[in-house]
Amino acid sequence: MSRQFRSLLYLAFLGGAAFFLLAHFTRAESAFRALHGLDGYWVAAAVVAESLSYVACGGLIGAAVQLSGYSLKLTRGILIILASNTIGTLGPGFAGTAGTSYHWARGAGLSPKSAALAGWIPPIFNNGMLLVLSNWGFIVLLLRHKISNGRLAIFIVFEILVALLSIGLYWSVTRQDQIRNLTQSILGFWARIRHRDMNVEVLATAEDWFASVGLLIRGPWYIPMLWSTLNTGLDIATLGLIFRAMQHPVSTSVLLAGYALPQVIGGILMLPGGVGALEATMVAIYVVLGIPADVGLIVVLGYRVIAFWIPTLLGLAAAPYLERTGRPAV
Repeated sequence: MSRQFRSLLYLAFLGGAAFFLLAHFTRAESAFRALHGLDGYWVAAAVVAESLSYVACGGLIGAAVQLSGYSLKLTRGILIILASNTIGTLGPGFAGTAGTSYHWARGAGLSPKSAALAGWIPPIFNNGMLLVLSNWGFIVLLLRHKISNGRLAIFIVFEILVALLSIGLYWSVTRQDQIRNLTQSILGFWARIRHRDMNVEVLATAEDWFASVGLLIRGPWYIPMLWSTLNTGLDIATLGLIFRAMQHPVSTSVLLAGYALPQVIGGILMLPGGVGALEATMVAIYVVLGIPADVGLIVVLGYRVIAFWIPTLLGLAAAPYLERTGRPAV
């Protein structure tokens, strides 16, 4: 892919991001106004906690890269996380986040295997944390009889799909030779239909994926896991500190119940950043658990400013910087 085409591609992404932000500016403006009614010291603590969570994300991507023997500067890792999350927010989701992280990691001079680790480990580990914690939220609602039979059925189906996906990932990891042969067969069949040569770039990308999975299995996988846990814990702390800023502290059980489940629902609905559905679901859960509606609304809006809107804006600035300063991949 030529550098000029990549530049046009990222300009298109940035244009889409600007349109997305303008379309939701009213909600963001309301959230910023909500911050004025909060205790400034606790808000500052929340900003620090969320900033540290992105430092942990930088540590996560750095730990992923180190599995292959390479290294990545912490500041570069933070910028890659900010920018790739912003790109993923625009619609491509996991694929956009992983793909752009891979691209910018290659631009930082990393090998294809190292860049593959930087691309897929952070989103998989972080989203895996959310999936695990979402179970807690659902269990709390279930025990308090705050969930309908229809939603219970949907959640059971969702859990089955997650289990099947996990089994599929495990199978792909333990049967890499079979997956390689299957990939080659599919690419060869597609090439014959189109009367063209096999796409060696796709095959090479698949090989990088398999190689990176092997590096994770053989290496100290628990180090990236610890960084991911720290990132999630600091993000949860941000939400808890906003509750403190409203002079309405909540128990850890209630805090966790309303934290992850709305984010998973926002991801399932494939909304950019979960905007709308995430806020509405989070407020609704906290209201059901006994939080006053006005308190829940202000807390959630304030949290979203700190944890979503500000990082998204920073990611918009980081993306062209990474593109401009990246070295050609070799």
